[in-house]
Amino acid sequence: MPDVDSQALLGRRGFTGLLSAAVLAGLTGCGSGGDIRPSVAATRSVQHPLGNTDIPVSPQRVVSLDALGGLQVSLEVGAPLIASETLDGGVPVPGYLPRPAAGFQSLGIDQPSLEKLVQLKPDLIVGNLQRIKDLYPQLSAIAPTVPYENAGKGRPWQESVRQIADLLGESGKQDAALGSFRERAIQVQTEHKAFLAKHSVALLRFTPEELRILRGPIFGATILEEIGVRRNPSTTTSGGTDTYYPIGHEHVGVLADADVILFVVGGQAEQAFKSYTSNAIWTHLPAVKAGRVARLDPAAWWDGYSVSAAKSCLQQFTTLLRGMPQK
Repeated sequence: MPDVDSQALLGRRGFTGLLSAAVLAGLTGCGSGGDIRPSVAATRSVQHPLGNTDIPVSPQRVVSLDALGGLQVSLEVGAPLIASETLDGGVPVPGYLPRPAAGFQSLGIDQPSLEKLVQLKPDLIVGNLQRIKDLYPQLSAIAPTVPYENAGKGRPWQESVRQIADLLGESGKQDAALGSFRERAIQVQTEHKAFLAKHSVALLRFTPEELRILRGPIFGATILEEIGVRRNPSTTTSGGTDTYYPIGHEHVGVLADADVILFVVGGQAEQAFKSYTSNAIWTHLPAVKAGRVARLDPAAWWDGYSVSAAKSCLQQFTTLLRGMPQK
């Protein structure tokens, strides 16, 4: 997921169910010196948006309070992830990722109670800044806690996932994975060079309220940019936000400048999708009439936040293009 929309989603999920600081104080008071953090043999100091923290050089019990970067990068590099927030919906852990180890606990889409975190006995807690900042002192009493800024506002996802991997002591694995992705992106660009030079591509997302042209730092949009996809001119229309431009039913015609339309359907947005795509304006769009319209996997293109997700996008994009009319 992330872009501005995803960051807003992370903020809205809130800290439901967290215990009060007073209750945590009672829990931590049971340990030696009032600190329940496990001792570690070797640590290193890292700087983050809320200060500096000494973290294990090789963490053994990682908890992620982030269903995007923290979850996906941890699984991708094989970190000892014992629990994490997971995605909403029917696929809490995307299929493009390695499966969590036995005993892994899903913390759902809302943060767990502090009492639950104490019981998990982590030696490292990582998470998006929006998730951690309000309870950083309480979380830090449980285990070394490091918040990070997700991608967006000019920061590429590649930089963000490498930072997370570094916290996990696995920057080498992440660098190798990123290198492999770049090689594959070049291959895809070369393989479809002629098609991409001739056709512009619109990337859309249906929400319960509206249709949006996705752009800017949104994960899926950056994947298209990585392989040199030419976006349709209406992508840069002024208005909306830096990550999307909203389209009402009466303005679907702006998509006439797209030779290819790729789209994802957000949660609870099936009705909006049917409403838009049954509209006569939609059915007469050049891309629709030419048969160059395809639905994408939202877990990769919208919630993606890892090299595994990026490669899944490349694979899906390649498969779709091979099946589309080339003229």
